[in-house]
Amino acid sequence: MNRPKVYKVLLLEDDESSAKLLLHTLERYNFDVTHVVDGMSGLTKIRNNSYDLVISDVNMPYLDGISFLEKGKEMLKMTPVIMLTAVGEKDQVRRAALSHVTAYLLKPIANQALLEKIALVLQLKPENIIDKKDFPLTISVSELSISQMLLEIKGCPGKKAQEEIYDRFMLTLGGRGSFTNLRINLDKTFFYEVRSLQILDDLIAKILKQTNIRSSSLFLDSEFFNDNVVDLQPFSYLSEVNIISK
Repeated sequence: MNRPKVYKVLLLEDDESSAKLLLHTLERYNFDVTHVVDGMSGLTKIRNNSYDLVISDVNMPYLDGISFLEKGKEMLKMTPVIMLTAVGEKDQVRRAALSHVTAYLLKPIANQALLEKIALVLQLKPENIIDKKDFPLTISVSELSISQMLLEIKGCPGKKAQEEIYDRFMLTLGGRGSFTNLRINLDKTFFYEVRSLQILDDLIAKILKQTNIRSSSLFLDSEFFNDNVVDLQPFSYLSEVNIISK
């Protein structure tokens, strides 16, 4: 299985608790979420970026959700929009209908209702939505020889994955300086996380700075690099190691 599509979502929500809940739900799955708190900021985002989906609250400071849609209609074009509405906002809903809103969700938003609405709007099948919790992170470290270690990583990384992997590796290393070569094997599910390459780059940076291992002696192996064309130039450390599967 190749890396699943990551859907880019622009979320406009000024209420902190609602935004936190929506972000927590979406980021559990293969959605890359950009969050802003008002329509003016939303206009700036759609002016410079493209999105698969926009989710917007109605009432926001500076520029409300419907005004955002009206002013941004040329930039949004065919981008589907889910409008978050509250009881008593019938006039806003009528106005939103004229702005080609694709679907509505009534607050407070239930997780399952949100996912079902997104699947409907984007015409996604169940297999298109990946639950990262189905792929828990597992880490193992072993010695291949006197000078070489093997770090095997499976599953989808969370927010603290870089620290978790590094700590496990350093604990096994035990301060011994005889290890100068490192092979990192990565399961393809590691790359289900949208930030996986940045997490990997940060991990490699820390290992290179804190051990005798050098980039020329670090080998990275994953079928992911066979199946996907990856631009490593933005990642200063990752781009210097040996991608042996590429």
